[in-house]
Amino acid sequence: MDNPSPKTICLQGDPGVGKSRMSCLTAIHKPVYVMDIDRKLRSAAWAQAGLASGDIICWELREPVDDSNIRSRILSLTTAITQQGPTIRPKGFVAWSEQFYKIPEVAKEYKIGTVAVQSLTLLNEHMKSMIMFDAKRSKFTFDQWSALKIGWMDTFSVMRDICMENNLDLIVEVHERVVGEPGEKTTGVEIIEVASKSEGISTQRIYKGTQDISILASIDGQFGSLIGAQTDEYYHLFVDASDKDHPQWRCRVWPDGRRNLRTSFSVKQAVFAPDFREIWK
Repeated sequence: MDNPSPKTICLQGDPGVGKSRMSCLTAIHKPVYVMDIDRKLRSAAWAQAGLASGDIICWELREPVDDSNIRSRILSLTTAITQQGPTIRPKGFVAWSEQFYKIPEVAKEYKIGTVAVQSLTLLNEHMKSMIMFDAKRSKFTFDQWSALKIGWMDTFSVMRDICMENNLDLIVEVHERVVGEPGEKTTGVEIIEVASKSEGISTQRIYKGTQDISILASIDGQFGSLIGAQTDEYYHLFVDASDKDHPQWRCRVWPDGRRNLRTSFSVKQAVFAPDFREIWK
């Protein structure tokens, strides 16, 4: 289907709230090319008909977050002498990025209309693991956090550009995390020093009083608070379980005071069924 105005969409919410189902079954422009980082789509009962018909095309990232064996990885994380991060360079993020650059070829072969990345939360772990290996660290310091932010800013820009150039909608899915931020009811801040044999002295801020609560995309570091600015549509998916016998899967498109949600469509309500066809009218 022709798509003269491709959009970038972020679906945020806890596991099980219907992000993947909404992406795959209700996308306006099909087929949907799913980059399955979580490796759950092929086993989902609701996806079988779409996979069989070709409305859903699935590519799985089969590389582990860390190629080290379990024992050596735990030792690298917990033994002071060997805190040098993964012992083998992780291949997951590189494999995914190489595949993403093939999107123009995939678009021509399968006539896809949408690319869905499921999920950025796990893809973030692949990027972190690669950064730790290259930095020879088992824990992030300031330089690694800076690299993670810049890495995500550059990566997301490339993702958007490739999809826009090929008239494809881009849907990214993320889990969410709660953070406390200083607000009007914060009475002060205490800065403490934390000593580390391997990293020297670092500081930690502890805010006093009641803080403002924000709910961000579950991507570590600053990019979790910036992803909304990179998207055209930013929705929160959740389950309304007020009636325990009849839970309702819902999608919110207006800000709720804690999430910086948005939609470019002229809608008259904040909450919909998780269906793009109901929202994009």
